[in-house]
Amino acid sequence: MKILKTSLLMVVIALGTGCRTTSVTVVEDDNRKFSLNHYQSYDFVETRTDGVFSSEDNMSISLIKDEIVQRMEERGVRRDTVSPELKINLGVQVEERTQTRQTGLVTDPGTFTYIGQRRYAWRSETVETGRYRHGTATLHLIDVHRDEAVWVGIVEKILPRREERLRATIRNGVEKTFEKIDEYNVQSTY
Repeated sequence: MKILKTSLLMVVIALGTGCRTTSVTVVEDDNRKFSLNHYQSYDFVETRTDGVFSSEDNMSISLIKDEIVQRMEERGVRRDTVSPELKINLGVQVEERTQTRQTGLVTDPGTFTYIGQRRYAWRSETVETGRYRHGTATLHLIDVHRDEAVWVGIVEKILPRREERLRATIRNGVEKTFEKIDEYNVQSTY
């Protein structure tokens, strides 16, 4: 777990109709001034994920990195594995969650119990309605010369099981994250 200690970028994708939004949170510090325009090169912080994640989760991490590479190149920042100016520390957490609901008189009328003598009993219960994977990821952009995080973002989504939907979800999450970085670039000066 020491491998993933330094950062978390949350990616959570909602499967329900009302939960399809991507939540991106920027962790701000008044002392930090950041603009991606001041950096020409970047690389990822090396982490080992052997045995920590399933092969499915490793594929997700790889997809996230591919999307980040594309977004960085679109902004004119090239990947340099020898001496980058900016390091990207990507942390990912995926957990299995259970979705539940409360039973009710209207939704579950067949749950009455006849006790006899015209007495009925009814009790509300919590029932499982499904399971889903909740993904969280953080993106730390680290200035190599100052050795400090200059921008931290968190993305949350519910992760779909089908690969083509997972790709679209990851693309959407990274896109929203870089929209936040772009907003931050406009507001900040270096």
